[in-house]
Parts: sequence; C-alpha cells; structure tokens
Amino acid sequence: MRLRKKGQMGIGTLIIFISIILVAAIAAAVLLGTGSSLQQRALTTGKQTEREVTAALNVVTIAATDGSDSDIENFEILVKLAAGSDPIALDNLIITFDTKNTSQHLEYSSATGFTGNSTNFAVEYIKSGPEHKDGYISRGDIAKITFSSTRSIEESEVIRIRMVPKHGVVMPIDIVTPDVMTTQRVILYP
Repeated sequence: MRLRKKGQMGIGTLIIFISIILVAAIAAAVLLGTGSSLQQRALTTGKQTEREVTAALNVVTIAATDGSDSDIENFEILVKLAAGSDPIALDNLIITFDTKNTSQHLEYSSATGFTGNSTNFAVEYIKSGPEHKDGYISRGDIAKITFSSTRSIEESEVIRIRMVPKHGVVMPIDIVTPDVMTTQRVILYP
C-alpha cells in the first residue's frame, strides 16, 4: 500500500509542476508581446522625433521696403535650409506675423509673378541648390519670402515672426523696428 501513496503524491506534484510551467509560458508570451509593442512604438516615436528635429530653416536676413515715410509694409525674408535638414515643402509652411495690434497667418502661394499680400507669402529662389525642386526649400537653396503687413509698421515697434513647418522646428524671430526709418529699404535682422 505504501507504493500507491507515493505514486499519488508524485502525480500531484507533476500536475503542479506542469501548471507552473504553463503559467510561466503564458507570462513570458505576454511580456514578449508587450516588449514587441513597446519597441514598435519607440521606433515610430524615434522616426517622428527625427523628422521634427531635422527640418529647420535658417533666416539669413529680414528687410522691409517703403521705409522712407517712417513706416514699413512690405517684408522680405531670406532663408536657407539648416545644416543636415530635410527639404521643407512650402505648402506645409505657415508664417505668423504678430504686432502689438494684429496677427497674420500667411500661407504659400505658388502663383507666378506673385509678390505676396496680407494672407499669402510668395517665394523667389535667389540660388538653386543641387537638389532644387520648385515648391520646396532644399539643400543649397536660398529663397526670398515676400509678404505684406495688414497695416503700416511704425518706428520702434515690436514684431514677432514665426516660421512653422508641418514637420520640423519652429523658427521664432523677435524684432524691434529702428527708432528712425528714412530709407526705402530697412534692414531688420540680423
């Protein structure tokens, strides 16, 4: 009779051992699935972050015209792509132009011969780079962005210009117009 009791205890131990192995296998599968999911999210987030960081514009100069009457209305921004940046589609670029009393949101207009107005900006390529493509600012391109203010900007007035690409770094520039403006062309930045 003693042999039977030992056999029953052995089967019970075997069942408990098998159930522990099954629970461990299920836990391992859940951990592997979660790890894989987190890895996919991390890769996606990394790619999005890389795209956000690697698209930026450098502002070379900002000038305004018609300053001979002590105020300015028409603006020109000379830009180029920042080092290591991916090309920026002009259709995906918004320029905000804020003064003490007004705010404008300007979008790209590809109309030929268009020089910009108070709702759209125009782009003229001053220099085309080796990877030039119309409607984009690519490596080696130098572009002149032109637009008009909805009102005359006076002397000693604060202006904030932000270039907001769909993907990439927002470029904020704060400017104070000169104390005295008497020339046709007024350099505002740098």
